[in-house]
Amino acid sequence: MTNDINFLTGIQDPGLQLDKEGAETIDDQTKIIHLVKTGECRCPVCGRPMLKNGFRHRPVVITALSVAGVKTILMIKKQQYICKPSTKCPQTVTKIATIKGISRGCRIANNVKQFIIKDLHRNISQKELAHNYYVSASTVARTIDTLENTFVPEKDWLPATIAFDDFKSGQFADSGMSMLLMNPTNHRTIDIIKSRNSRYLKQYFYRHFTRRARCAVRLIVVDLYQPYRSLIKELFPHARIIADHFHIVAQAYRALQAVRIKVMNRYGHGTHEYRVLKRFWKLLLQKIAHLDNIHHYPRRNFRGAWLSDSEVIDRLLSMSPELQIAYDYYQTLIEAVDQGQAAELTALLQRKLTNLPKQLQKVQRTLRQHQEEIIRSFQYQLTNGPIEGTNNKIKVIKRTAYGFRNFFRFRIRILIALKNSHIMVQAPIITRKTSPSKLVA
Repeated sequence: MTNDINFLTGIQDPGLQLDKEGAETIDDQTKIIHLVKTGECRCPVCGRPMLKNGFRHRPVVITALSVAGVKTILMIKKQQYICKPSTKCPQTVTKIATIKGISRGCRIANNVKQFIIKDLHRNISQKELAHNYYVSASTVARTIDTLENTFVPEKDWLPATIAFDDFKSGQFADSGMSMLLMNPTNHRTIDIIKSRNSRYLKQYFYRHFTRRARCAVRLIVVDLYQPYRSLIKELFPHARIIADHFHIVAQAYRALQAVRIKVMNRYGHGTHEYRVLKRFWKLLLQKIAHLDNIHHYPRRNFRGAWLSDSEVIDRLLSMSPELQIAYDYYQTLIEAVDQGQAAELTALLQRKLTNLPKQLQKVQRTLRQHQEEIIRSFQYQLTNGPIEGTNNKIKVIKRTAYGFRNFFRFRIRILIALKNSHIMVQAPIITRKTSPSKLVA
């Protein structure tokens, strides 16, 4: 009989028995299983077996895991016990049977909460998750709150190589940006930091990691955001900075786009040059090695002329010397980064600012400032690519949930959703003890 109850409800309590009323179904929407909780019970004061003293007047209503996709309710009659006064028990002690698998004072089975936690990695909203388990959305939120002490970074350890990048988190930080901390060598997430503000980051690392752990970090992959440099030198005194490849190329990418738009506007709307520069902008961003110079296609924008991709690029660049310079700069930078050619990068950064379009002059100054970090990236071949991919997953989580109002729940959803999250999982520490006097009637 006990095995049948375990099979139906998932609650493994040997004291649970089916009541004579059995089970019933109401309107094909709810199943009700009537149970009785009885068995031996010992006095919490003297340790003697207690006497049975009837059943609780009202049965306890418990939400259990659904059976055959139908909401299941357990109606449990709980045995009452009494320990009469004796030399060891000066007062009468009464007690009500407790059910293994159901927390005291809770009306939801523990395995329901466990399945909710297990499904937090799925890309569904909390409301939909609550609907699947026939509980309220507030119950799902409270279940997430119980994980407060479960996912914490290990205080005395950090990997030798770390990477961090910001992402849009919403209202949790003044800048609207939070930080993702990751190990780029094995793509495992270390933690989610609420704000990218320098003051907040200092407080976070000083509070969560010891100096020994921070000194163990040797390489840090980060974008070209200048305020991070002084922060890294203070927090990680033995670390060397590696500039992320994506943000390096993105500098020239945005400058090339700005030059293209400037040339378009110079020719004006309705002109042939404006239309072709707008139509073939993606070709300008392709690597030269990837351009097709074999196959020819009729190009409507060039009066049906049969042109290859390379020939289209040649015609676009002939429209503006400024665009030609920006295109050459962009392609040279891509090749230097892809091939890890430090000499070619150095030659590129030695070009005079006056020989470059205005949009590229700022890029040139920025890359010169981080030249050492860029060359170091050629040696170690580490990037923020895994973080950028994780950022896309975070966007999906936010969109599915229609945003979050609680950063802690947002952080937990992210950490659980990441399969390779390297978070120190600790068993919850129970500090509150129940005094035997509280069980005395």
